[in-house]
Amino acid sequence: MKILPLLSALALVTFGVTASAHAHLQKSSPADNSVITTSPAVLVLNFSEAARLTALSIQKGSEPRQKLKPVPTTAAQQISVPLPQLTPGTYSVSWHVVSDDGHMMSGTLHFTLAADHATDHPR
Repeated sequence: MKILPLLSALALVTFGVTASAHAHLQKSSPADNSVITTSPAVLVLNFSEAARLTALSIQKGSEPRQKLKPVPTTAAQQISVPLPQLTPGTYSVSWHVVSDDGHMMSGTLHFTLAADHATDHPR
């Protein structure tokens, strides 16, 4: 009969973990810490669950931060936002979302746009 209390405890722990899940960034394009050679037309954020983007900005090196617009108004698991034409450099993208359970989450991803050396040195 000791198995029933053990199973009950396990069920409570499992439920508690599931109930406290929040929207976490699973992947992005450009990927975090990636080096790319072409300016991307859009930023794509993939979350573990539907989330509503409340703020999004991009910053190149120590230049001023720019808000990215338009920010989608509906919750989605995959969010795409147009990017301006980027020039070579290191970028930080900061995001804030509200998950379906009402929790606010935020994060920053980084990527580098490298100069396309193929066009820098004619053959």
